[in-house]
Amino acid sequence: MNTIYLDNGATSWPKAPTVASTMASFITEEAVNIGRGGYDRAYETAGRIDECREKLGAFFGAPEDRNVTFSLNVTHALNTLIAGLFTKDDHVLVSGMEHNAVMRPLSHLDIPYSIIPCDREGRIHLEQIPHLINGKTKAIIMTQASNVTGTIQPIKELSSIAGKYGLLFLIDAAQLPLSNPLSIIEDNLDAIAFTGHKSLLGPQGVGGLVLSDRLAKEVKPWACGGTGSKSDLLEMPDFLPDKFEAGTQNLPGIIGLSAALDFIKDNSESIIKNEYETTELLLSYFLSDKRIQVIGPKDMKDRTSVISVDFPTLDNARIAYELFLDAGIETRVGLHCAPVAHKTIGTFPRGTLRFSPGYATTKQEILRTIESCKRVLDRL
Repeated sequence: MNTIYLDNGATSWPKAPTVASTMASFITEEAVNIGRGGYDRAYETAGRIDECREKLGAFFGAPEDRNVTFSLNVTHALNTLIAGLFTKDDHVLVSGMEHNAVMRPLSHLDIPYSIIPCDREGRIHLEQIPHLINGKTKAIIMTQASNVTGTIQPIKELSSIAGKYGLLFLIDAAQLPLSNPLSIIEDNLDAIAFTGHKSLLGPQGVGGLVLSDRLAKEVKPWACGGTGSKSDLLEMPDFLPDKFEAGTQNLPGIIGLSAALDFIKDNSESIIKNEYETTELLLSYFLSDKRIQVIGPKDMKDRTSVISVDFPTLDNARIAYELFLDAGIETRVGLHCAPVAHKTIGTFPRGTLRFSPGYATTKQEILRTIESCKRVLDRL
């Protein structure tokens, strides 16, 4: 069956064109470890890892390349931040659109939090923030863009508020849109937790943190082990990036991500343009069909390519299944690991059906999706 992939909110597919071949070449010809061996291939591999670190540092406006540290994914990175910064005696603020990658660590560690209200389209109520701050509040932890509604939050305004009240500002950039880049320096952020396999078009299994100099000193590592440096000590090194890179990293994944970043650098304008046009076309149809309710922003302002919809008189899971049977349309239905967000927008526990075009989605695929939606709804 020919398929139409509209689940880029979960992971990008296809990956950037050079990712697979670059990773395969590395694995078959050069996949030695770094920071361990004292021979040419080990040094060359270390250089390639540093090249990716340098690219990410430039992409995210890091103070220095060493302020970029690698992890398994954005969830792992967020756990490093939350476990390494806060205790039961602290208090943090989160938005009403957060993913479980933020909410579960806070709950697991019994860290007190307050939820900043958002409206039914996922936009944060900035004016409510001062009322939620107390003497124990240390940080705002915030998703840049919702994985449920695609809503992009006003990061610069939030950064200003955090600075005014002396709070750390930590960003979950899992759904980072290329049209709205983030910068540690320019946006005055303390940390960006990122993943490589979504908008950055790299493979699964690699993500990381970009840290301000201030935060790099404050966060305590929760994963400890060998780094290839300071091996005479039983404590983790206190310098970056080694402080947060215990054990062997996903070197093939980092090499693949590096190739993806090159592709993005050369094609960012066309990627942004295509995602905007395909998303706008699909959103316009959803808004025009009275049988469908768009959950989230109703226009293209301050949104990503993620579109959530509800079929009020039908079962969303049944619609997802029928769309796949009818035209091979691949989507995601349910709560999207974000029950807090669904409670905010009024779709808990029912959930929504999520469509998320990507850089490779074509206009023809969107038109086929629209026709399939019409056929399925006419039939049910």
